[in-house]
Amino acid sequence: MPRIIMHIDFNSYFASVEQQANPHLRGKAIAVAGKAGGDIHRSVVTTASREAKARGVKTAMATWEAKKICPELIIIPGDPQKYSEITERFLTVCHKYADAVEQFSTDEVFIDVTSGAGNYFGASILALMIRRDLKAACGSVCTVSIGIAPNKLVAKLASESVKPNGLTVVRPADVEDFVKSRPLADFCGIGRSTEKKLAELGVTSVATLRQLPRTQLINLFKSQGSWLADASHGLATDVLENDNEAPKSIGHSYTFPHDLHTIPEVKKNLLAMCDRVAWRLRGQHLVASRVSVYVRYGDFGSDGCAKLLHIPINDGLTISQNAWALLSPRLNLHRGVRLIGISVSDLKATKPPTSLFRKDRRMSRVVHALDVVQTKFGQNSWHRASTVSTKFLERTSGWHYDHLAMANKT
Repeated sequence: MPRIIMHIDFNSYFASVEQQANPHLRGKAIAVAGKAGGDIHRSVVTTASREAKARGVKTAMATWEAKKICPELIIIPGDPQKYSEITERFLTVCHKYADAVEQFSTDEVFIDVTSGAGNYFGASILALMIRRDLKAACGSVCTVSIGIAPNKLVAKLASESVKPNGLTVVRPADVEDFVKSRPLADFCGIGRSTEKKLAELGVTSVATLRQLPRTQLINLFKSQGSWLADASHGLATDVLENDNEAPKSIGHSYTFPHDLHTIPEVKKNLLAMCDRVAWRLRGQHLVASRVSVYVRYGDFGSDGCAKLLHIPINDGLTISQNAWALLSPRLNLHRGVRLIGISVSDLKATKPPTSLFRKDRRMSRVVHALDVVQTKFGQNSWHRASTVSTKFLERTSGWHYDHLAMANKT
């Protein structure tokens, strides 16, 4: 039976949540940026309200640039706990109506409504019911755009086609024409570099993309070439990924309130970040065999590298030691470290191998005991002596990894 897939996307998510929470912000140009207590002048716009977008303010724009374009812009520091609460309400509503739910990001999901809807008319009725329930659960300011189609690619294109508060239905017979009408930049999977490379080939629209032979696209773009050929005709998967599927990587990045210029500063912050990554690893009963580290400098230049490990790990100190071994030879402190990112991948659901050394086994028991403490009292319930002075302000990400609520879930 052909699937009926719905894509639901919040409009100006963080900004609309702030306007819902504070009536005095409604109808005004606002932008969510940075962290509570942080320097907003070192931040970028995470989300702009509709009013701010109308003035030219865009996501990822530097806050100083946004203020220059829109002097009356009100910049709000992000509140991850608030957004996470709304996301939970959002998902609860979606699960009520869906056969399957795939969370695509903090503020958007794909849901399979095939059996619940029966047909596209039924799917439209479900969309209106979902919109009604979201209004009750999240507030009238928090609107969504909804796309309904035979697969994920077209459903997302449909929801993007009418904003804000749109509802677009693309039936199977209309897919080819609808896809042809959309600009290449709207396709999730065609980034700037791909779009630029296509333009060099004279491909500036879906119509011209369709004219390129599949074999030529595969030669030029490898595996993505086959996807491009299919996408130009609206062909894509209708299978939703399981929300409970193990993550492919776990990471943490942080932009510091001031640039770091000394090795001790970098090492202690790196260790504190690695402890957070390790905490999440162990919370999901995973170990990692690859460590990646990334650094951005004060001049906005960046560098990064990765290492494959022979023995899988899940403790912060070992992750930090491997990350520092990667980073230290290429670190340029004269440029000032603006941001550090740490990530682990090649994840497996297993326990790390038992060490032959008594000291390591004793440390493993200590880490387990500390996990019990964190599960009960939260992320910040203990600190290493070397990292006690570090303090990470909350990020505007919509996820509360750093909160007690996350600890209770894992």
